[in-house]
Amino acid sequence: MEGGEWRNNIINQLRARNKRETFAFQDIFTFQSRLFDNVNTLKNENLQLTLVNERIRYSNTESVSSGGGIVNEKIQALEQKVLSQQEELTSLHRRRGESSQQIINLNAKVHDLEKNLQAKDIIISENTALIASLRAEIQMYENNMTELQGLNQVLRDEHQALQIAFAAIEDKLRKAQDENRSLVERLIKYKAKDADKMNEENEHFLKSSNPTAFLINTFGRVSFGKKSDKVKKELEEAAREGGSRSSGSGGSDDKIMDSLPYYATSLPNKVALRFDAHDGEVNAVKWSPTDRIVATGGADRKVKLWDVSKCTSENRGTLVGSNAGVMSVDFDSTGAFIVGASNDFASRVWTVGDQRLRCENPGNFLEIKSQIPWGLFAL
Repeated sequence: MEGGEWRNNIINQLRARNKRETFAFQDIFTFQSRLFDNVNTLKNENLQLTLVNERIRYSNTESVSSGGGIVNEKIQALEQKVLSQQEELTSLHRRRGESSQQIINLNAKVHDLEKNLQAKDIIISENTALIASLRAEIQMYENNMTELQGLNQVLRDEHQALQIAFAAIEDKLRKAQDENRSLVERLIKYKAKDADKMNEENEHFLKSSNPTAFLINTFGRVSFGKKSDKVKKELEEAAREGGSRSSGSGGSDDKIMDSLPYYATSLPNKVALRFDAHDGEVNAVKWSPTDRIVATGGADRKVKLWDVSKCTSENRGTLVGSNAGVMSVDFDSTGAFIVGASNDFASRVWTVGDQRLRCENPGNFLEIKSQIPWGLFAL
């Protein structure tokens, strides 16, 4: 419907313009048609006069012998009339030629105008197609802008929610750090007390001449489960026997060392899972503290995450950004961040969730720790 309307509109405009431009030459057209009519009438009159002339000549030849003067006068009058008609016919022919030349010129102008009109029609059609394509493109851009506005609003909401969650996690972290600090202080105090007791026992040992008594005093406070009483008795008997024997004999000491309990350890004898982690050497491996995820660093300048929870190696992602082989990897205490050190004198921190590079600082990991707002890496 829209294409038919603009086509009809263009046709109506062209007709109006044609009528407006040909109105100035309407007199010429009417004059030309009138000239054609006059020419036709004059031709007919000329033909009739020719017939009359022939009749007069024929009658003149018959009446020459009588010598009528009246007939000669009529002939002269008719000849003059024929001459005047011929002159008028000549002038009409001249005017006809001029009118024909004007018509030719006007036809040439009309032809040029038609060419210009066709060129303008082509330009109009091209512009119409261009306008349609631009309108479609504008509509597409408007739809994209609407979608981007909606996505921007969603991202703002998510950012606000993440800020709230970050504030809550930061409070929890601060409380955990305070608790950790207090526990470390208590541990230092207990270690100081243990060190004081150990120093006292060492002094007592240096004062004592019997090393077996020191062993009894030391191991007597150690509980070995069901064998602790038996071992204690054997140590006491060995101490008594050691008092009567010479200090140079080492049999009692060997007996005491043989009687000490030991715990058996089992070593793995088969491989549970084997997989190709990198395109080259694997330089570092680290378990995640919160999930069964293994991080590996290799000579191919990549850090890869592997899920080994089902005894199968499933690649969880590849962390890129290093300019040399990765030599060491480590997780933070929450398992949310991972740090990698490479041979390009730089350390980089990625987030495990979205696997994006968060910060990069060549050569100084302490500055990277200061750039992370969470401060979760224990250095």
